[in-house]
Amino acid sequence: MRKSRQETSETRQRIVEAASAEFRKSGIDGTGLSGLMASAGLTHGGFYRHFESKDQVVAEACGVAVDHLVAELTEVAADGGFAAAVGLYLSTHHRDSLEQSCPYAALGSELARGSEPIKAVATQGLERVIELLAGQSESGENESPRARALAAMCTMMGALTLSRMVSNPGFSTEILQTALDHLTRAERATE
Repeated sequence: MRKSRQETSETRQRIVEAASAEFRKSGIDGTGLSGLMASAGLTHGGFYRHFESKDQVVAEACGVAVDHLVAELTEVAADGGFAAAVGLYLSTHHRDSLEQSCPYAALGSELARGSEPIKAVATQGLERVIELLAGQSESGENESPRARALAAMCTMMGALTLSRMVSNPGFSTEILQTALDHLTRAERATE
């Protein structure tokens, strides 16, 4: 029995959502197609009915991950501004929830080695994150809101990555807190 177009579309979306989580949790190279399809509740054989290649699903999964990140940051920034967005990103919950976290901190080095379509999706998503942060940031005497947002994102991503890398939980939390304090103190200085 053939599936309807809507069922096919829903199945494809389920695969992309599962891929988004699996890639962030285990890495792109660390996620095989069999495991990816199993996480979506499907068999390996169905992958090529929905995608031409793994690169195609990586690009779409990156887009979904960015959509989730932007939605979360937008929601908290609406009430608490720049500090709330930075606080969410640099939280221990964000650190510990790899499969739900920032695709750039989880997959940055793999995305850098990705195909041009993957890099294009990653770049467009990063522009959205920078735009969101810039919209919440005050400009300083010598810095535009965009420059502050770029510096903030670099600091946030680096701190999140380092906090995941270290084996000492106290040091991990210290990294996040230090970056948070630095970014929020710098933002308050421009007000």
